[in-house]
Amino acid sequence: MSDSLPPTSRTAASDILMQLTQRARLLVSKGKPQEARALFFSNEYKASRWERSLYLGQFLLETGSHVESIEEFSIVLDEAQQQGNNRLRSVACHNLAVAYRNLSFFELAAQFQQYSIAWGDLRSTNHQSLHAELEHLSDDSACDLTGRANDAIQQEDYALAEQLLNISLSREILYGDADSQAADWGNLGIVKGLQGNPVSAISCLRKAYVLHRQTDNLTQMGQDLVHLGELFWIAGRFCRATRCLDRALAFFSRSRRLSLEQKTRSRLFEMQRLLKVKQYDPLLN
Repeated sequence: MSDSLPPTSRTAASDILMQLTQRARLLVSKGKPQEARALFFSNEYKASRWERSLYLGQFLLETGSHVESIEEFSIVLDEAQQQGNNRLRSVACHNLAVAYRNLSFFELAAQFQQYSIAWGDLRSTNHQSLHAELEHLSDDSACDLTGRANDAIQQEDYALAEQLLNISLSREILYGDADSQAADWGNLGIVKGLQGNPVSAISCLRKAYVLHRQTDNLTQMGQDLVHLGELFWIAGRFCRATRCLDRALAFFSRSRRLSLEQKTRSRLFEMQRLLKVKQYDPLLN
C-alpha cells in the first residue's frame, strides 16, 4: 500500500527546504545517506527546528527510514501543540500514521490517522456525506482519505477502502500531484486484486506505474512492478511476472532500497524455481 503526504505550508523557509530535499535525494542516489540527512541541519539555511524536522521526516519516510522519521514528526507535533495550530497537528499526525503503517503497527497508525482527521477538516469518512463535503475540503483531506482507506484494507473492509480511494482520487486528479494520484491508483489496484478482479487490478497498477515514472519515483515504480508481478503470477503469466520483478530490482538498486531489493530478489528466485518445476514436470505439461 502507498500513502500520499499532505502538502506542506508555504513559508519563507519552505522553498529552501524543498530545494534541500532535492539535493538530499541526489546524495542518496550517490550512496551518501548521512550527508543527505546532514543537509537539513546546515546553518547555511534559515529555518526553524520544526520546519527542518517536517521536511527531514518526509525525506526519511521516502527513503525507508521509518523509525527515524517518527522522532522528527514528534517534534513537529510538539510544536503544533504549543502553537495551538490545528492544521499542523493534522499534518504531523498524518505523517506519524504513515510511519507506523509502514512499520506494521496498524492499530497505532489507525489511531494517528483518526487524530489527523479530527484536527483537519475531514469531519467524516462516510462516503455518502463526503460527496457533499468535497468542495469545502482542503488539499490535506485527500491524504486523510488515502490513509483511512489503507486502514480499511488492513481491516479487510475492501468496499469502504474502494469508496474512499475513489473519492480521494477524484480530488487528487483535480488538485493533487502525480505521486498522490499514483498512490491512489496503486491502492485501488491492491483492493481490486484482493476482491478477485485481477484485470482491473492490473489496469490500476499500470496507471500508478506510469504516473510514478513521470515523477521519476524509483522506489514506487519498483513497488508497482512487484504488485504487477504477483498479479501476473496469479493469472498464470509466469514469464511476465518474473520480468516485472527483475525490472523492480533495478529500480530498488538505483534508489538504494536494499531491504526491498533483498526481499524482491528472494521472491524472484522462488518464482524462477517454481517456473522450472512447471516447465519440466510431466504432470503439468
